Amino acid sequence: MGSRAPAAIVLTLALVLPAAGCAGPAASTGAGAAGQPGGGSGTGGGPGGRSGTGGGPGTGRDTGAASPVSQVCGPPAAPGQLTAIRAADGVRLAAAAAGAGRRGVVLIPELGPRGKCGWWDFAVYLARHGYHVLLFDHRCTGESACPRGQAANELMPDIQGAVGWLRQHGAARVAVVGASQGGSEALIAAARPPRGVAGVAALSADELTTPLASRPYPGTAVRAAARLRLPALFAVARADPYVSVPATRHLFARAGSRHKQLIVLGDQAGHGWDLVSAGFTGGTRPALRGAVLAFLHGITS
Repeated sequence: MGSRAPAAIVLTLALVLPAAGCAGPAASTGAGAAGQPGGGSGTGGGPGGRSGTGGGPGTGRDTGAASPVSQVCGPPAAPGQLTAIRAADGVRLAAAAAGAGRRGVVLIPELGPRGKCGWWDFAVYLARHGYHVLLFDHRCTGESACPRGQAANELMPDIQGAVGWLRQHGAARVAVVGASQGGSEALIAAARPPRGVAGVAALSADELTTPLASRPYPGTAVRAAARLRLPALFAVARADPYVSVPATRHLFARAGSRHKQLIVLGDQAGHGWDLVSAGFTGGTRPALRGAVLAFLHGITS
């Protein structure tokens, strides 16, 4: 429950990881042109396209048990189901699910072509630790439907629909976790949380001043932070090319959550879902995974 989450904490993890990943411009404050679903301010890469080695629980490595999701997203070969859900406004969204149980996690994608598959490696890790995980393609991306007019830009109904789907399938408490622009979306959604949402984690949240939602939600992540009351975890790498540590610290400081945590990672930790991807670290388990898992356990148990 919320009272079990850590109070305001700032941690710095100095990780020695293989040089890889996010080529991009120098770190910025996260402001910029409006991000549309299917655009590309993020890395564009993701764990679904990188293969691990060996086997073992919680590493993101192949188990040999292929599923329809791994056939679409690539390794790890692990149990999962392709499905379709409905956004809160009725738009059909392509999705995938892994795991089962009363603890749920919605994984909100980065911008770019990877969509839900960018989260697959981490979804498998969470499912092996007892979580029912849903990952989805936003409207107008991947195989999701694309409504006409302004509805094409509405991202919050997608997140509402994902939370609702998990609750309909037995999850009593749900965390929303987002990467890159998805991290900002997660913060906005958590500022006006659907029923059952217990906390939020934002990994390399960027596009911090870009309007990503319409009323009644706060339009930007910066505005949403002040309205946050749920437990919140923020994480960023020191050399992130898309959002700076100072910008993330400012976002963390604005957060109205009583229980909040900021983790600053080493230079080569990557961006967004790379922070928790075994594929990004050559098959080894990133240190942040354990911290995120502990946070999720504290808010959903």
